[in-house]
Amino acid sequence: MLYALQTVPGLGMLAWREAEEVLSRVPAPAPPRLAGIKAVPGRDDIVLLDHQGGPKPLLSLRTVEDVFVVAARAFRVAADERGLRQIYAAVRSSESAGPALNAWRRVSGARTGHGTFRVIARTVGRQQYLRRDVGRAVADAVRDGWPGPWRPVEEGEDMEVWATLVDQELLCATRLSDASMRQRGKLRHLPASLRPALAAAMVALTHPAPDDVFLDPMAGAGTLLVERAAAGPFAELHGGDISDAAVDAMRANLRGVGGRVVTSRWDARRLPLEDRSVDKVAVNLPFGKQIGDPSGLPELYREVMAEIARVLRPGGRLVVLVGDARLLESARTGAARSLRPGPRHRVFVLGQPAMICEYTQSP
Repeated sequence: MLYALQTVPGLGMLAWREAEEVLSRVPAPAPPRLAGIKAVPGRDDIVLLDHQGGPKPLLSLRTVEDVFVVAARAFRVAADERGLRQIYAAVRSSESAGPALNAWRRVSGARTGHGTFRVIARTVGRQQYLRRDVGRAVADAVRDGWPGPWRPVEEGEDMEVWATLVDQELLCATRLSDASMRQRGKLRHLPASLRPALAAAMVALTHPAPDDVFLDPMAGAGTLLVERAAAGPFAELHGGDISDAAVDAMRANLRGVGGRVVTSRWDARRLPLEDRSVDKVAVNLPFGKQIGDPSGLPELYREVMAEIARVLRPGGRLVVLVGDARLLESARTGAARSLRPGPRHRVFVLGQPAMICEYTQSP
């Protein structure tokens, strides 16, 4: 069966790696297969995944924000009015609709094979018709052709059907996840807080280990710390921020996390930690757009990177989210040369281009 995993723009390949690892532990007739990664510019990455087992393991993925089962696809969709007829025909007669509805029932617990639905339509390209026209064509096709009956509504639906048309390709899928997958039930939110899926991807790139002493020196509401706790056992978690409001939010969000968790109000440029006392660091450096004065970023980056290099053990890993990778590299070469650059991953945060940068501490 074909599933669609939706995540933060740029995280598609990292989401696939997590899915492959998780599904490798689940009994299935065949291993999972990557069927493609589609980009909805500025909105999402969509990972198409062929998985012969049930959908429930996919709902445990941390780098994914929504899980869908694909009910219909169409290719070479015309940009003129013919395209709407193609969309209607492809969705109405799709042989995947029945299996997709069965998967939705298993996850949702629905007892009947009918109910209400709502279509969320998205378009990218130069079509001569509007997004609402695509939504209407899909809604008509579901109502007319899917095992049901199904009745379209504007709100209060039993089932969501997402129709994404990118240039000439249509992907029509039924949503299996709900809002809790995207937000994780986080208690407190602050401006510029990381999306949990992005934080989970950064944590994964630190290569979590059970004996980790993990640090986020500019932790804000603590999303990276929450995701590190969810990633598996650790020795210690350390997080701090210069803002009292951030520390309060951090502590609220970490309430209930077991193990040694230390949260503090501190200045990340002067960490109250011993030299070479930390194994892994992940940090979201200020971009200067939502928080902070852009003119002060070069000095801030140099001082924070110098402190991280001081407290990180030889062989330790650092993962940084930053808006300006050149500015970060300048700070590293000026104040933290012991941090060896590794792979970079281009992402989009609130519509702005950003970079996840990996580093390893020299022996």
